[in-house]
Amino acid sequence: MVNSKESREMEGGKVLPQYMAAIIVNIAAFSSGSVVGWSSPMLPVLQSADSPLDGGPISNEMGSWLGSLMCLGGLVATPLYLFISDHYSRKCTGYLVAAPFVASWVLVITAESVAILCLARFIGGMGSGAIIVFASLYVSETAQDTVRGALGSYLTLFTNAGVLFAYILGSYVHYYTFAYIAMLLPVIYTLGMLWIPETPNYLVNREKYSEAERSLRWLRGKDERLVELELSKLIIFAKEQTEAVSLKDMLSAAGTRRALIIGVVLAANLQFCGIFAILSYTVNIFQAAGSDLSPNSATILIGSLQLAGSYASSLLIDKAGRKILLLISNICMALCLAALGTYFFVKHQGSDVSDFGWLPVGSLSVYIIAIALGVAPITFLMVSEIFEPRVKGRAIAIIISIMWLLTFLIGKFYTNLSDVLGIYGCYWMFSVCCVLGAIFTQVSVPETKNRSLESILLELSGGRKGQNLKSVQSEISVL
Repeated sequence: MVNSKESREMEGGKVLPQYMAAIIVNIAAFSSGSVVGWSSPMLPVLQSADSPLDGGPISNEMGSWLGSLMCLGGLVATPLYLFISDHYSRKCTGYLVAAPFVASWVLVITAESVAILCLARFIGGMGSGAIIVFASLYVSETAQDTVRGALGSYLTLFTNAGVLFAYILGSYVHYYTFAYIAMLLPVIYTLGMLWIPETPNYLVNREKYSEAERSLRWLRGKDERLVELELSKLIIFAKEQTEAVSLKDMLSAAGTRRALIIGVVLAANLQFCGIFAILSYTVNIFQAAGSDLSPNSATILIGSLQLAGSYASSLLIDKAGRKILLLISNICMALCLAALGTYFFVKHQGSDVSDFGWLPVGSLSVYIIAIALGVAPITFLMVSEIFEPRVKGRAIAIIISIMWLLTFLIGKFYTNLSDVLGIYGCYWMFSVCCVLGAIFTQVSVPETKNRSLESILLELSGGRKGQNLKSVQSEISVL
Protein backbone atom coordinates (compact mmCIF):
# COMPACT_ATOMS: atom_id res chain seq x y z
CA MET A 1 0.00 0.00 0.00
CA VAL A 2 1.09 3.57 -0.61
CA ASN A 3 0.17 6.68 1.34
CA SER A 4 -1.81 9.51 -0.29
CA LYS A 5 1.28 11.66 -0.90
CA GLU A 6 3.15 8.85 -2.63
CA SER A 7 0.01 8.04 -4.61
CA ARG A 8 -0.25 11.61 -5.85
CA GLU A 9 3.42 11.68 -6.80
CA MET A 10 3.13 8.40 -8.65
CA GLU A 11 0.00 9.58 -10.44
CA GLY A 12 1.72 12.86 -11.38
CA GLY A 13 4.63 10.92 -12.79
CA LYS A 14 2.26 8.87 -14.91
CA VAL A 15 0.18 11.66 -16.39
CA LEU A 16 2.74 14.42 -16.99
CA PRO A 17 4.09 12.86 -20.23
CA GLN A 18 0.49 12.49 -21.43
CA TYR A 19 -0.15 16.18 -20.83
CA MET A 20 3.05 17.05 -22.67
CA ALA A 21 2.11 14.85 -25.64
CA ALA A 22 -1.41 16.35 -25.77
CA ILE A 23 0.02 19.89 -25.70
CA ILE A 24 2.43 19.13 -28.56
CA VAL A 25 -0.33 17.53 -30.67
CA ASN A 26 -2.64 20.48 -30.08
CA ILE A 27 -0.12 23.09 -31.20
CA ALA A 28 -1.60 22.13 -34.59
CA ALA A 29 -5.07 22.93 -33.17
CA PHE A 30 -3.69 26.34 -32.19
CA SER A 31 -2.51 26.72 -35.79
CA SER A 32 -6.00 25.71 -36.96
CA GLY A 33 -7.48 28.43 -34.74
CA SER A 34 -5.21 31.01 -36.35
CA VAL A 35 -6.54 29.93 -39.78
CA VAL A 36 -10.13 30.22 -38.55
CA GLY A 37 -9.54 33.59 -36.86
CA TRP A 38 -7.63 35.08 -39.82
CA SER A 39 -10.77 36.12 -41.66
CA SER A 40 -12.07 38.43 -38.93
CA PRO A 41 -9.21 40.99 -39.00
CA MET A 42 -8.13 40.37 -42.59
CA LEU A 43 -11.43 40.44 -44.52
CA PRO A 44 -11.83 44.20 -43.86
CA VAL A 45 -8.30 44.66 -45.28
CA LEU A 46 -9.16 42.62 -48.38
CA GLN A 47 -12.36 44.65 -48.84
CA SER A 48 -10.63 48.01 -48.47
CA ALA A 49 -8.89 50.21 -51.01
CA ASP A 50 -5.58 48.92 -49.61
CA SER A 51 -6.33 45.31 -50.60
CA PRO A 52 -3.09 43.39 -51.29
CA LEU A 53 -4.73 41.60 -54.24
CA ASP A 54 -4.22 42.83 -57.81
CA GLY A 55 -7.96 42.85 -58.44
CA GLY A 56 -8.61 45.36 -55.68
CA PRO A 57 -11.25 45.04 -52.96
CA ILE A 58 -13.20 41.76 -52.86
CA SER A 59 -17.00 41.56 -52.65
CA ASN A 60 -19.07 40.36 -49.68
CA GLU A 61 -20.01 37.26 -51.67
CA MET A 62 -16.36 36.39 -52.24
CA GLY A 63 -15.66 37.10 -48.59
CA SER A 64 -18.27 34.51 -47.59
CA TRP A 65 -16.60 31.98 -49.90
CA LEU A 66 -13.26 32.55 -48.18
CA GLY A 67 -14.92 31.32 -44.97
CA SER A 68 -17.00 28.53 -46.49
CA LEU A 69 -14.15 26.99 -48.49
CA MET A 70 -12.45 26.12 -45.21
CA CYS A 71 -15.37 23.80 -44.46
CA LEU A 72 -15.05 22.07 -47.82
CA GLY A 73 -11.33 21.63 -47.18
CA GLY A 74 -12.10 20.02 -43.84
CA LEU A 75 -14.68 17.77 -45.49
CA VAL A 76 -12.11 16.53 -48.04
CA ALA A 77 -9.33 16.08 -45.47
CA THR A 78 -11.33 14.00 -42.99
CA PRO A 79 -11.48 10.69 -44.94
CA LEU A 80 -8.03 11.31 -46.47
CA TYR A 81 -6.27 11.65 -43.11
CA LEU A 82 -8.27 8.78 -41.67
CA PHE A 83 -6.90 6.57 -44.47
CA ILE A 84 -3.36 7.74 -43.74
CA SER A 85 -3.74 7.14 -39.99
CA ASP A 86 -4.99 3.59 -40.54
CA HIS A 87 -2.42 2.59 -43.16
CA TYR A 88 0.69 4.66 -42.37
CA SER A 89 0.57 5.13 -38.57
CA ARG A 90 -0.69 7.88 -36.30
CA LYS A 91 2.68 9.67 -36.18
CA CYS A 92 2.95 9.79 -39.96
CA THR A 93 -0.50 11.36 -39.97
CA GLY A 94 0.66 13.85 -37.36
CA TYR A 95 3.60 15.00 -39.46
CA LEU A 96 1.36 15.42 -42.51
CA VAL A 97 -1.07 17.57 -40.52
CA ALA A 98 1.46 20.41 -40.73
CA ALA A 99 1.68 20.35 -44.54
CA PRO A 100 -1.68 22.04 -45.35
CA PHE A 101 -1.05 24.80 -42.82
CA VAL A 102 2.36 25.65 -44.27
CA ALA A 103 1.06 25.47 -47.85
CA SER A 104 -1.92 27.65 -46.97
CA TRP A 105 0.19 30.45 -45.48
CA VAL A 106 2.66 30.30 -48.40
CA LEU A 107 -0.27 30.80 -50.78
CA VAL A 108 -1.65 33.67 -48.67
CA ILE A 109 1.74 35.40 -48.88
CA THR A 110 2.15 34.86 -52.63
CA ALA A 111 -1.50 35.27 -53.71
CA GLU A 112 -2.10 38.04 -56.22
CA SER A 113 -5.62 36.96 -57.17
CA VAL A 114 -8.69 36.02 -55.18
CA ALA A 115 -8.69 32.57 -56.81
CA ILE A 116 -5.31 31.73 -55.24
CA LEU A 117 -6.52 33.10 -51.91
CA CYS A 118 -9.59 30.84 -52.13
CA LEU A 119 -7.27 27.89 -52.75
CA ALA A 120 -5.24 28.91 -49.70
CA ARG A 121 -8.36 28.90 -47.53
CA PHE A 122 -9.44 25.51 -48.89
CA ILE A 123 -6.02 24.02 -48.06
CA GLY A 124 -6.04 25.69 -44.64
CA GLY A 125 -9.40 24.03 -44.04
CA MET A 126 -7.80 20.70 -44.90
CA GLY A 127 -5.35 21.31 -42.06
CA SER A 128 -8.24 22.01 -39.68
CA GLY A 129 -9.98 18.81 -40.74
CA ALA A 130 -6.73 16.86 -40.40
CA ILE A 131 -6.03 17.94 -36.82
CA ILE A 132 -9.53 17.02 -35.66
CA VAL A 133 -9.01 13.48 -36.96
CA PHE A 134 -5.46 13.16 -35.67
CA ALA A 135 -5.91 14.78 -32.24
CA SER A 136 -9.09 12.80 -31.55
CA LEU A 137 -7.34 9.50 -32.32
CA TYR A 138 -3.96 10.27 -30.73
CA VAL A 139 -5.22 11.65 -27.42
CA SER A 140 -7.87 8.94 -26.97
CA GLU A 141 -5.21 6.26 -27.55
CA THR A 142 -2.56 7.71 -25.24
CA ALA A 143 -4.47 9.19 -22.29
CA GLN A 144 -5.44 7.32 -19.13
CA ASP A 145 -9.15 7.17 -18.27
CA THR A 146 -8.68 9.64 -15.39
CA VAL A 147 -7.31 12.43 -17.61
CA ARG A 148 -8.85 11.52 -20.97
CA GLY A 149 -11.53 14.19 -20.67
CA ALA A 150 -9.17 17.02 -19.79
CA LEU A 151 -6.71 16.11 -22.54
CA GLY A 152 -9.51 15.55 -25.05
CA SER A 153 -10.84 19.04 -24.35
CA TYR A 154 -7.48 20.53 -25.39
CA LEU A 155 -8.57 20.34 -29.04
CA THR A 156 -11.18 23.04 -28.44
CA LEU A 157 -9.08 24.90 -25.87
CA PHE A 158 -6.09 25.28 -28.20
CA THR A 159 -8.29 26.06 -31.21
CA ASN A 160 -9.98 28.88 -29.31
CA ALA A 161 -6.58 30.10 -28.10
CA GLY A 162 -5.46 30.18 -31.74
CA VAL A 163 -8.56 32.14 -32.74
CA LEU A 164 -7.90 34.72 -30.01
CA PHE A 165 -4.23 34.86 -31.08
CA ALA A 166 -5.38 35.64 -34.64
CA TYR A 167 -7.80 38.35 -33.45
CA ILE A 168 -5.10 40.09 -31.42
CA LEU A 169 -2.29 39.63 -33.94
CA GLY A 170 -4.47 40.82 -36.82
CA SER A 171 -5.27 44.02 -34.93
CA TYR A 172 -1.63 45.05 -34.74
CA VAL A 173 0.36 43.63 -37.66
CA HIS A 174 0.34 43.91 -41.44
CA TYR A 175 -1.45 41.40 -43.70
CA TYR A 176 1.79 39.69 -44.78
CA THR A 177 3.40 39.82 -41.32
CA PHE A 178 0.41 37.88 -39.95
CA ALA A 179 0.98 35.08 -42.46
CA TYR A 180 4.72 34.85 -41.77
CA ILE A 181 4.16 34.61 -38.01
CA ALA A 182 1.32 32.07 -38.38
CA MET A 183 3.52 29.91 -40.62
CA LEU A 184 5.91 29.37 -37.70
CA LEU A 185 3.23 27.49 -35.74
CA PRO A 186 3.16 24.30 -37.86
CA VAL A 187 6.98 24.35 -37.90
CA ILE A 188 7.10 24.38 -34.08
CA TYR A 189 4.46 21.64 -34.02
CA THR A 190 6.50 19.44 -36.39
CA LEU A 191 9.59 19.77 -34.19
CA GLY A 192 7.52 18.73 -31.17
CA MET A 193 6.20 15.69 -33.03
CA LEU A 194 9.76 14.35 -33.26
CA TRP A 195 9.72 13.85 -29.50
CA ILE A 196 6.43 12.04 -28.81
CA PRO A 197 5.85 8.30 -29.40
CA GLU A 198 3.53 6.37 -31.69
CA THR A 199 0.31 5.33 -29.94
CA PRO A 200 0.49 1.96 -28.18
CA ASN A 201 -2.91 0.98 -29.65
CA TYR A 202 -1.66 1.33 -33.22
CA LEU A 203 1.53 -0.61 -32.46
CA VAL A 204 -0.35 -3.44 -30.76
CA ASN A 205 -2.74 -3.68 -33.70
CA ARG A 206 0.35 -4.09 -35.92
CA GLU A 207 1.74 -6.71 -33.47
CA LYS A 208 4.73 -4.52 -32.64
CA TYR A 209 4.58 -5.38 -28.96
CA SER A 210 8.07 -4.29 -27.90
CA GLU A 211 7.56 -0.87 -29.50
CA ALA A 212 4.13 -0.63 -27.84
CA GLU A 213 5.77 -1.35 -24.47
CA ARG A 214 8.32 1.43 -25.05
CA SER A 215 5.51 3.80 -25.99
CA LEU A 216 3.61 2.96 -22.80
CA ARG A 217 6.76 3.48 -20.71
CA TRP A 218 7.16 6.94 -22.24
CA LEU A 219 3.51 7.79 -21.58
CA ARG A 220 3.08 6.19 -18.13
CA GLY A 221 6.49 6.75 -16.59
CA LYS A 222 8.46 3.96 -14.92
CA ASP A 223 5.54 2.08 -13.37
CA GLU A 224 6.31 -1.36 -14.80
CA ARG A 225 3.19 -3.00 -13.36
CA LEU A 226 0.88 -0.45 -14.95
CA VAL A 227 2.71 -0.76 -18.28
CA GLU A 228 2.43 -4.56 -18.21
CA LEU A 229 -1.24 -4.44 -17.25
CA GLU A 230 -2.15 -1.95 -19.98
CA LEU A 231 -0.13 -3.79 -22.60
CA SER A 232 -1.83 -7.09 -21.72
CA LYS A 233 -5.25 -5.46 -21.94
CA LEU A 234 -4.43 -3.91 -25.32
CA ILE A 235 -3.18 -7.21 -26.73
CA ILE A 236 -6.24 -9.12 -25.52
CA PHE A 237 -8.56 -6.43 -26.83
CA ALA A 238 -6.78 -6.28 -30.20
CA LYS A 239 -7.06 -10.06 -30.68
CA GLU A 240 -10.80 -9.83 -30.04
CA GLN A 241 -11.12 -7.04 -32.63
CA THR A 242 -9.23 -8.53 -35.58
CA GLU A 243 -12.03 -8.73 -38.16
CA ALA A 244 -12.54 -5.80 -40.53
CA VAL A 245 -15.93 -4.15 -40.21
CA SER A 246 -18.00 -2.88 -43.13
CA LEU A 247 -20.44 0.02 -42.90
CA LYS A 248 -23.29 -2.51 -42.98
CA ASP A 249 -21.76 -4.36 -40.03
CA MET A 250 -21.37 -1.08 -38.14
CA LEU A 251 -25.04 -0.23 -38.60
CA SER A 252 -26.20 -3.73 -37.70
CA ALA A 253 -24.31 -3.77 -34.36
CA ALA A 254 -26.55 -2.22 -31.71
CA GLY A 255 -23.75 -0.57 -29.72
CA THR A 256 -22.01 0.95 -32.75
CA ARG A 257 -25.31 2.06 -34.25
CA ARG A 258 -26.25 3.83 -31.01
CA ALA A 259 -22.80 5.44 -30.80
CA LEU A 260 -23.13 6.71 -34.40
CA ILE A 261 -26.52 8.23 -33.63
CA ILE A 262 -25.09 9.94 -30.53
CA GLY A 263 -22.10 11.26 -32.49
CA VAL A 264 -24.19 12.60 -35.39
CA VAL A 265 -26.73 14.26 -33.09
CA LEU A 266 -23.97 15.88 -31.02
CA ALA A 267 -22.35 17.19 -34.23
CA ALA A 268 -25.73 18.57 -35.37
CA ASN A 269 -26.27 20.05 -31.90
CA LEU A 270 -22.94 21.90 -32.23
CA GLN A 271 -23.86 23.35 -35.62
CA PHE A 272 -27.52 24.15 -34.90
CA CYS A 273 -26.91 25.84 -31.55
CA GLY A 274 -26.58 29.16 -33.37
CA ILE A 275 -22.85 29.81 -33.07
CA PHE A 276 -22.63 31.07 -36.67
CA ALA A 277 -25.50 33.50 -36.12
CA ILE A 278 -23.98 34.77 -32.91
CA LEU A 279 -20.51 35.30 -34.32
CA SER A 280 -21.87 36.85 -37.53
CA TYR A 281 -23.78 39.49 -35.58
CA THR A 282 -21.35 40.16 -32.74
CA VAL A 283 -20.72 43.76 -33.81
CA ASN A 284 -24.46 44.36 -34.33
CA ILE A 285 -25.22 43.05 -30.84
CA PHE A 286 -22.67 45.40 -29.26
CA GLN A 287 -24.00 48.31 -31.31
CA ALA A 288 -27.57 47.48 -30.27
CA ALA A 289 -26.46 47.73 -26.65
CA GLY A 290 -25.07 51.22 -27.31
CA SER A 291 -21.47 50.08 -26.96
CA ASP A 292 -18.77 52.04 -28.78
CA LEU A 293 -16.34 49.11 -28.83
CA SER A 294 -14.54 48.83 -32.15
CA PRO A 295 -15.15 45.65 -34.21
CA ASN A 296 -11.62 44.46 -33.40
CA SER A 297 -12.14 45.00 -29.66
CA ALA A 298 -15.49 43.20 -29.80
CA THR A 299 -13.98 40.15 -31.50
CA ILE A 300 -11.06 40.07 -29.04
CA LEU A 301 -13.54 40.14 -26.15
CA ILE A 302 -15.51 37.26 -27.68
CA GLY A 303 -12.30 35.32 -28.28
CA SER A 304 -11.31 35.85 -24.64
CA LEU A 305 -14.68 34.56 -23.42
CA GLN A 306 -14.35 31.49 -25.66
CA LEU A 307 -10.92 30.76 -24.25
CA ALA A 308 -12.12 31.24 -20.67
CA GLY A 309 -15.00 28.81 -21.23
CA SER A 310 -12.69 26.24 -22.84
CA TYR A 311 -10.22 26.49 -19.95
CA ALA A 312 -13.02 26.02 -17.40
CA SER A 313 -14.18 22.97 -19.37
CA SER A 314 -10.70 21.40 -19.29
CA LEU A 315 -10.71 21.74 -15.48
CA LEU A 316 -14.25 20.46 -14.92
CA ILE A 317 -14.70 17.77 -17.54
CA ASP A 318 -13.08 14.96 -15.53
CA LYS A 319 -14.63 16.14 -12.26
CA ALA A 320 -18.20 17.19 -13.06
CA GLY A 321 -18.56 14.84 -16.03
CA ARG A 322 -19.48 15.17 -19.70
CA LYS A 323 -23.24 14.80 -19.40
CA ILE A 324 -23.86 17.53 -16.82
CA LEU A 325 -21.70 19.99 -18.77
CA LEU A 326 -23.62 19.20 -21.98
CA LEU A 327 -26.92 19.81 -20.17
CA ILE A 328 -25.77 23.08 -18.57
CA SER A 329 -24.30 24.25 -21.88
CA ASN A 330 -27.46 23.55 -23.91
CA ILE A 331 -29.83 25.02 -21.32
CA CYS A 332 -27.79 28.21 -20.93
CA MET A 333 -27.51 28.64 -24.71
CA ALA A 334 -31.26 28.07 -25.14
CA LEU A 335 -32.07 30.79 -22.60
CA CYS A 336 -29.56 33.24 -24.10
CA LEU A 337 -30.79 32.67 -27.65
CA ALA A 338 -34.41 33.06 -26.54
CA ALA A 339 -33.52 36.34 -24.82
CA LEU A 340 -31.66 37.63 -27.89
CA GLY A 341 -34.53 36.63 -30.17
CA THR A 342 -37.05 38.41 -27.95
CA TYR A 343 -34.89 41.55 -27.74
CA PHE A 344 -34.49 41.84 -31.51
CA PHE A 345 -38.18 40.99 -32.10
CA VAL A 346 -39.34 43.75 -29.74
CA LYS A 347 -36.88 46.15 -31.36
CA HIS A 348 -38.11 45.12 -34.83
CA GLN A 349 -41.66 45.96 -33.75
CA GLY A 350 -40.55 49.55 -33.11
CA SER A 351 -40.59 49.46 -29.31
CA ASP A 352 -38.03 51.38 -27.25
CA VAL A 353 -35.47 48.91 -25.87
CA SER A 354 -32.87 51.45 -24.78
CA ASP A 355 -33.34 50.47 -21.11
CA PHE A 356 -32.45 46.87 -21.95
CA GLY A 357 -29.16 47.50 -23.76
CA TRP A 358 -27.42 45.24 -21.24
CA LEU A 359 -29.52 42.23 -22.31
CA PRO A 360 -27.93 41.44 -25.69
CA VAL A 361 -24.35 41.86 -24.44
CA GLY A 362 -25.06 39.83 -21.29
CA SER A 363 -26.78 37.08 -23.28
CA LEU A 364 -23.95 37.02 -25.82
CA SER A 365 -21.29 36.74 -23.11
CA VAL A 366 -23.03 33.90 -21.26
CA TYR A 367 -23.74 32.11 -24.55
CA ILE A 368 -20.08 32.19 -25.65
CA ILE A 369 -18.89 30.82 -22.30
CA ALA A 370 -21.63 28.17 -22.31
CA ILE A 371 -20.80 26.72 -25.74
CA ALA A 372 -17.07 26.67 -24.94
CA LEU A 373 -17.80 24.98 -21.59
CA GLY A 374 -19.84 22.08 -22.92
CA VAL A 375 -21.15 21.48 -26.42
CA ALA A 376 -18.01 22.48 -28.36
CA PRO A 377 -15.32 20.44 -26.53
CA ILE A 378 -17.48 17.50 -25.48
CA THR A 379 -18.73 16.79 -29.01
CA PHE A 380 -15.19 16.00 -30.19
CA LEU A 381 -14.24 14.24 -26.96
CA MET A 382 -17.33 12.03 -26.87
CA VAL A 383 -16.88 10.94 -30.47
CA SER A 384 -13.40 9.65 -29.61
CA GLU A 385 -14.66 7.76 -26.53
CA ILE A 386 -17.69 5.74 -27.62
CA PHE A 387 -16.43 3.50 -30.45
CA GLU A 388 -14.49 0.26 -30.37
CA PRO A 389 -11.02 0.51 -31.96
CA ARG A 390 -11.77 -1.37 -35.18
CA VAL A 391 -14.56 1.08 -36.14
CA LYS A 392 -13.35 4.26 -34.39
CA GLY A 393 -11.50 5.75 -37.36
CA ARG A 394 -14.34 5.22 -39.84
CA ALA A 395 -16.96 6.38 -37.35
CA ILE A 396 -15.04 9.57 -36.55
CA ALA A 397 -14.65 10.25 -40.28
CA ILE A 398 -18.41 9.87 -40.86
CA ILE A 399 -19.36 12.15 -37.96
CA ILE A 400 -16.74 14.84 -38.62
CA SER A 401 -17.59 14.85 -42.35
CA ILE A 402 -21.25 15.43 -41.49
CA MET A 403 -20.19 18.24 -39.16
CA TRP A 404 -18.12 19.95 -41.88
CA LEU A 405 -20.98 19.61 -44.37
CA LEU A 406 -23.45 21.17 -41.93
CA THR A 407 -20.97 23.98 -41.19
CA PHE A 408 -20.66 24.73 -44.90
CA LEU A 409 -24.42 24.69 -45.50
CA ILE A 410 -25.19 26.91 -42.51
CA GLY A 411 -22.38 29.32 -43.44
CA LYS A 412 -23.56 29.67 -47.04
CA PHE A 413 -27.31 29.77 -46.49
CA TYR A 414 -27.70 31.44 -43.13
CA THR A 415 -28.30 34.82 -44.77
CA ASN A 416 -31.15 33.35 -46.81
CA LEU A 417 -32.65 31.79 -43.67
CA SER A 418 -32.37 35.11 -41.87
CA ASP A 419 -34.22 36.85 -44.73
CA VAL A 420 -37.10 34.39 -44.35
CA LEU A 421 -37.34 34.11 -40.55
CA GLY A 422 -35.73 37.35 -39.48
CA ILE A 423 -32.73 37.44 -37.14
CA TYR A 424 -35.03 36.99 -34.15
CA GLY A 425 -36.71 33.97 -35.78
CA CYS A 426 -33.30 32.37 -36.33
CA TYR A 427 -32.36 32.90 -32.69
CA TRP A 428 -35.63 31.29 -31.55
CA MET A 429 -35.13 28.35 -33.90
CA PHE A 430 -31.61 27.76 -32.60
CA SER A 431 -32.92 28.06 -29.04
CA VAL A 432 -35.37 25.22 -29.73
CA CYS A 433 -32.49 23.16 -31.18
CA CYS A 434 -30.56 23.62 -27.92
CA VAL A 435 -33.58 22.46 -25.91
CA LEU A 436 -33.81 19.36 -28.13
CA GLY A 437 -30.06 18.84 -27.63
CA ALA A 438 -30.52 18.94 -23.84
CA ILE A 439 -33.38 16.43 -24.02
CA PHE A 440 -31.33 14.08 -26.22
CA THR A 441 -28.37 14.38 -23.84
CA GLN A 442 -30.49 13.47 -20.83
CA VAL A 443 -32.16 10.52 -22.54
CA SER A 444 -29.48 9.01 -24.78
CA VAL A 445 -25.94 10.21 -24.00
CA PRO A 446 -23.94 8.01 -21.58
CA GLU A 447 -21.63 9.45 -18.95
CA THR A 448 -18.07 8.48 -19.92
CA LYS A 449 -16.15 10.26 -17.14
CA ASN A 450 -13.29 8.12 -15.77
CA ARG A 451 -14.68 4.99 -17.42
CA SER A 452 -12.81 2.34 -19.36
CA LEU A 453 -13.58 1.73 -23.02
CA GLU A 454 -14.90 -1.73 -22.17
CA SER A 455 -17.41 -0.28 -19.71
CA ILE A 456 -18.62 2.37 -22.19
CA LEU A 457 -19.03 -0.17 -25.01
CA LEU A 458 -20.91 -2.51 -22.69
CA GLU A 459 -23.45 0.18 -21.78
CA LEU A 460 -23.94 1.23 -25.40
CA SER A 461 -24.60 -2.41 -26.30
CA GLY A 462 -27.26 -2.67 -23.61
CA GLY A 463 -25.21 -4.10 -20.74
CA ARG A 464 -25.13 -2.86 -17.17
CA LYS A 465 -23.04 0.26 -16.58
CA GLY A 466 -20.63 -1.01 -13.95
CA GLN A 467 -20.56 -4.67 -14.86
CA ASN A 468 -17.25 -4.70 -16.70
CA LEU A 469 -15.37 -2.39 -14.37
CA LYS A 470 -14.91 -4.64 -11.35
CA SER A 471 -11.97 -6.71 -12.55
CA VAL A 472 -10.18 -3.67 -13.95
CA GLN A 473 -10.68 -1.65 -10.76
CA SER A 474 -9.43 -4.51 -8.60
CA GLU A 475 -6.26 -4.77 -10.71
CA ILE A 476 -5.57 -1.03 -10.65
CA SER A 477 -6.27 -0.68 -6.91
CA VAL A 478 -3.17 -2.73 -6.06
CA LEU A 479 -0.85 -0.46 -8.06
